[in-house]
Amino acid sequence: MEAKTKKAFIEKNAGKDKLLGRPIELNKVKLIETKGRDYAEILFFGDLHHGHPQSQTEKAKAMLDYALKKKMYIFCMGDMLEAGLSTSIGDSVYMQTLNPQRQMEEIIDLLEPLAKAGLIIGYLSGNHEQRIANATGIDISKVICRQLGITYLGMAGWTVASVGNIRYSLYCTHGSGGSRFIYTKLSKVINLGSWIDCDILAMGHVHSIASEVLIKQTYNRTHNRVEEKKQYVCLTGSYIAWNKTYAEAQGYPPTKLGSPKAKLMTDKKGVHFSF
Repeated sequence: MEAKTKKAFIEKNAGKDKLLGRPIELNKVKLIETKGRDYAEILFFGDLHHGHPQSQTEKAKAMLDYALKKKMYIFCMGDMLEAGLSTSIGDSVYMQTLNPQRQMEEIIDLLEPLAKAGLIIGYLSGNHEQRIANATGIDISKVICRQLGITYLGMAGWTVASVGNIRYSLYCTHGSGGSRFIYTKLSKVINLGSWIDCDILAMGHVHSIASEVLIKQTYNRTHNRVEEKKQYVCLTGSYIAWNKTYAEAQGYPPTKLGSPKAKLMTDKKGVHFSF
């Protein structure tokens, strides 16, 4: 192809190299380093199940207050509401202490200070919020995001976070299905890494906190060599107690409550998780 023809072809087709019918949305954010530190920090926060009698909302609020004080970024992982409906499986509609309207209002109040500070970098819906969408066609998570003025990514989505001169790719998903043990829960998110090539792969839903580092070999065509890269995977925890819940009834083991924090380094690419 002649240079002139090649240039015209590139100009005509620039930005159109996506699969037809499958545009991939990309949430781009710039993170500011923690004051006096060589990293920016993200709190993966989800599975609060606000409205469930065993939801530890005060513990969750304390975590969010700490994040606000430390200027820590927040990624909301879904199932923020219990959202029990008459059509829901189980007795959620009878057990919940607040109706879905009140649950939504209180979640907005809980997150509003962080949203105003520009600290919420992404928000996912979960299968509990999806109950409302399935029954009414109303996406309650989208309503919450619209009210707070934050980015809504559906039940899963891509984010690129720039920290200093380093960019980190994240794929966050609420997740689905059930698992009993921590290694089977981790295997679900690790399996996603077989077709999702990103730096950080985060999944909620399974109500456990854990992280792992995967070493992957890849062939660099530009430099004609094999290189190793790290993929960081994590399960993003919950704030619902074990006793008198589905987990106890089904014989699932108790799990640590809370949220994982990820430090995205600025001096050299790397991620450090803490719980």
